[in-house]
Amino acid sequence: MNESLVLHWIDRGSAHIVQTDGHFATLQSTRQAAVGTPLVARVRLESAERIRFKVKDCRREPNGFLLVGRWVDLSKTTREELLAITAA
Repeated sequence: MNESLVLHWIDRGSAHIVQTDGHFATLQSTRQAAVGTPLVARVRLESAERIRFKVKDCRREPNGFLLVGRWVDLSKTTREELLAITAA
């Protein structure tokens, strides 16, 4: 899990990126979300203050929820920045 980037959901909770390829991602989240739910998160990136994520699957885990889905409308710069952070 990547502790260096925290996604703070706009409505409540937070998440960390478990893995991403720049288009799809698996997130460890403190909140659940139904399939198809679009989530918006505040982030501290040089290229973006908010990013959007659409949920494809949500599973309960002992420490919260595992969200699987895709990034929505990421710029190339933001995508590259996410990949660089998660590769570290």
